[in-house]
Amino acid sequence: MFILGTHNHSLIFRIDKDAPQDYITRWDKIKFDCEQNNNKYIIEKMRTYCKLEQNKKLPYLHREEGGIGGNNNIINKQIRFFRLYSKSMQLNYNDKDIVFNQIINTTVEKWTYDELDDLIYAFTKTFNFFVKSKCVNGFIEMSNKKCLYDNYLDSDDEFT
Repeated sequence: MFILGTHNHSLIFRIDKDAPQDYITRWDKIKFDCEQNNNKYIIEKMRTYCKLEQNKKLPYLHREEGGIGGNNNIINKQIRFFRLYSKSMQLNYNDKDIVFNQIINTTVEKWTYDELDDLIYAFTKTFNFFVKSKCVNGFIEMSNKKCLYDNYLDSDDEFT
């Protein structure tokens, strides 16, 4: 079991670029619901597709943006929906992406890659269910916070 460390992580879900318009219309409604905190029904459906028992039992996160995990910010791990407030807040995400960009560990509870893999599977199945196709894919995006520093590659260490 590998536990997430100090990297930035996001769960990203994307509809195929060549999906028919009726699929895209349904996807846009799901995306809107995710970003506007009308997403509890999505979490409830997602739990039915989870394979891991601990993920099936994850509570709905009662926060403005919604998500999963316990409501105690000090002890509970959480995953929150990304809310697109403006184009400038979009970062590297595609306009059509559904993003969970807040994967929060605490000193008490930490996400494992197995749990995230199960959630990617379950959310992908959920989004495909609502789009009524198999044109949605999910993945985890990871980046090392240190790589954003200007001196990241400046090192005396030699690669052998």
